[in-house]
Amino acid sequence: MNPIAFKSALFPLAALLLGLWGAWSQSAGAVVLTEGQIKDKVVAHVQEKVAQVVDPADVKNIHVSIIRVPAAPFDFPAAKTLEEIKVSLTSRLGETYSPRGIVQVSLQDGQGHQREIGVPVHIIIQKPVWVVKNVVNAHEPLRAADFSLQSKEVSNIYSYAVGANRNLGSYQARVNLRPGDILDARKIVIPPDVTYNSPVRIFISNGDGMTVTVPGIALANGKIGETIRVRQAVFQRKDYSAKIVDKNKVLVEI
Repeated sequence: MNPIAFKSALFPLAALLLGLWGAWSQSAGAVVLTEGQIKDKVVAHVQEKVAQVVDPADVKNIHVSIIRVPAAPFDFPAAKTLEEIKVSLTSRLGETYSPRGIVQVSLQDGQGHQREIGVPVHIIIQKPVWVVKNVVNAHEPLRAADFSLQSKEVSNIYSYAVGANRNLGSYQARVNLRPGDILDARKIVIPPDVTYNSPVRIFISNGDGMTVTVPGIALANGKIGETIRVRQAVFQRKDYSAKIVDKNKVLVEI
């Protein structure tokens, strides 16, 4: 190759290399906020917020999963230290429990340069809960022998998963329960103190201290303190509005 032509060909290459060197030098001098650093801040934010809406005993069981931080890493050429970068995080995770959410992250340097991103997070909670061992049919009372306490991932049903803090003997099944199911609070109920179409004792008081007792039939389910309709067992057409005062006992004031 002609020496003059060779030198001419070198000029564009040299200019390109100088441009790349300049760009690299500028980037090398910038403050960079890495994906890992942002993840750490997001995880701390989520754990703090979720701790406000879960049982205190479950706080230690919270794990935060983040697949990736969009557009990370971030460089701030005008900043000289990480301390100059202001990081603000907001979310709605502290209002109600949800297994998924978005954390809004705002990054700003001292020169007013700002970046904003939304980081999707998945909250995972594992805790000891009751798991069905044997079939329990609807309306049957719960027995401890039909359940076992196991550590399970309950992120999606956290608000309803029944743990050791509940006395199973106080409940009955609302629907059929199958082996392997995590006990769900929506599927159990505290039995009523008075059951529809069951015998009750009706205490009829006239307000002057005189009370008579007659047998009756409940016309609705109810708990102590509630008011239901009852009917005398002897005079079938005589109905009363009665307050439940004890199991299978109601009070009628006339």
